[in-house]
Amino acid sequence: MSALDVKPGEARLGISNAFARMPFRFGVVTVEAAASLTLELAMTVNGKAVKGYSSDLLSYKWFDKRPEKSPAENVSDLLWIVQRATDIARDLPAASVFDLWRELDAEVDRVAVASGLNRLTASFGTSMVERAMLDGIGRAAGQSLPQMLANDLLGLRPADVFPELAGMSVVDALPAKPLTRLALRHTIGMVDPLTASDPFEPVEDGLPETLEDYLRRDGISYLKIKAGGNLEADIARLEAIADVLARGGFQVRATLDGNEQYKRLEDFAALMEAIRSRPSLERLYRAILFVEQPLDRAVALKEILDRSALEAIGLPVLIDEADGWTSAYREALDLGYRGVSHKNCKGVIRSLLNQMLAETYNRKAGVPESYFLSAEDLTCLPTVSLQADLVVAATLGISHTERNGHHYFRGLEHLPTNEAEAALAAHPDLYERSNGRVQLSIRDGSISIGSLFQPGLGSSVLPDLDQRIAPEDWSFSMLKTDKTN
Repeated sequence: MSALDVKPGEARLGISNAFARMPFRFGVVTVEAAASLTLELAMTVNGKAVKGYSSDLLSYKWFDKRPEKSPAENVSDLLWIVQRATDIARDLPAASVFDLWRELDAEVDRVAVASGLNRLTASFGTSMVERAMLDGIGRAAGQSLPQMLANDLLGLRPADVFPELAGMSVVDALPAKPLTRLALRHTIGMVDPLTASDPFEPVEDGLPETLEDYLRRDGISYLKIKAGGNLEADIARLEAIADVLARGGFQVRATLDGNEQYKRLEDFAALMEAIRSRPSLERLYRAILFVEQPLDRAVALKEILDRSALEAIGLPVLIDEADGWTSAYREALDLGYRGVSHKNCKGVIRSLLNQMLAETYNRKAGVPESYFLSAEDLTCLPTVSLQADLVVAATLGISHTERNGHHYFRGLEHLPTNEAEAALAAHPDLYERSNGRVQLSIRDGSISIGSLFQPGLGSSVLPDLDQRIAPEDWSFSMLKTDKTN
């Protein structure tokens, strides 16, 4: 088959308010509520009228962490860039998804920077439109994402972006079949209770609340641990986590997220050396697979990483927030980074190209998986956001993925009841009914996603925008929390 011609048309946006069951502290913010944005994009695919959908939380203090920007301003910026991206897409002539993406990526980036927004925020606008287009052409062609890629429906020309990918097809960098089961990597937020003896306000909603609960009840075998940038406090937190693991006899692998808390890699290396020097943390250190974004994005890609600091860390370092534009990972590779996070909110085609870059570098090094993509979560909530993100991660062949939406939010309660029930009926492998609500089904620390590989980008249940709030009728005050002023 050949690339399909896509002509984006009118867009419609709707917002659902999502209220956390427990506070999520990461980086510089504690999240207790957020707005979930859904995009419905009308388009024609080879002349056939169809609609595609995408969704994500309007996550404040992640895309833009500048202290002068309030959470409300962050959300306003994200809404604006999505609206601008849909306007730009509507004015583009019919073309392949790849060609549309390149035009959109460049123009949204230009508009964002000219308006004082950062490039990661720009990526969000582009990715929302990109995902809706992928969903639409999949529905029009009756194909899942792996099928679309195998049949070249997107018209990808990787070498047009990165010349070193000449002669390589995207399928060369992907598993022969997408994964149908993914291990869940549980996020330990910076204020999450570890055991029932910790001081915290119990939720008592029938869902796990402490780290110990999740390890026992869900059989978690992967963890993501947040660092706060204070050496003594971080060491104390890690020792407490290590104690929970040792007392319970839990066998896990882990990742450590620096959340941009450091200006110098040497300072983060001091933390890693402190971890390694303590007998109480020896086992936990051996369990760590990689470290994520220790450096502030403002300095992360400025210079070659200090070799002695990398040796002291002793683990691969990847970028996340610094991955704010299409070539960021390519630039990071030359500086000493090994990995990059996959998040749909930064772009699907970007992740596909990054996977090809990683595979190219692995072949040069002669060491499989030396360069890699991880699957990280920006609190993807069901259905559209979560399911699309899982489909892409599974297509990329990433076997374990950070998931925190089910932890900090209650199942599908942010959705209209009819959508939650329809999702359960359509995806009984991914969801279950428990404690009177539809929620993620976790077995032995893993989730099953085989039902997601259907026409589109992961979901057969169409969101009803009539049951969501139009942006012009929504205000940040609807979130009603003390932490989101």
